[in-house]
Amino acid sequence: MHLEGTLEVAASRDRVQAFLADPRNVASCVPGSPPVEQLDATHYRTAATVGSGFLRTKASLELAYETAAPERTTVLAHGAAAGGTVEATLTWALSEPEPVRTLVAWSAEVTLGGVLASFASGLEAPLRAQLERVLACVRARLESAA
Repeated sequence: MHLEGTLEVAASRDRVQAFLADPRNVASCVPGSPPVEQLDATHYRTAATVGSGFLRTKASLELAYETAAPERTTVLAHGAAAGGTVEATLTWALSEPEPVRTLVAWSAEVTLGGVLASFASGLEAPLRAQLERVLACVRARLESAA
């Protein structure tokens, strides 16, 4: 499934990049604030609950960050969940249309394997809603600290 959007933040591009480049910051905006274990400078391990109601599953994920700071970062995620696998690529590109205002253009490609693949269409709306809540929290944290 493909998801994309934009987010405007009243903070400098460098500040937004620094916040997003640390998955512990982003995890603090995810419901339940899942712990993030840093494996090395660009690799992390975490767990995420995706979906809602009976279409809800917990995935153990390995994350790899590829950064061309401050313009672009790509996060490659792969892992396993009950009944299948999860593969995702999240990319964000940052531009600063005016001082202390950053535009985040983001996209996500999520591929579910195994039994989870049969539920992909039912998970798209809950995943998008969860992602929008996380992004609203990220914006609020960045703007309150600016």
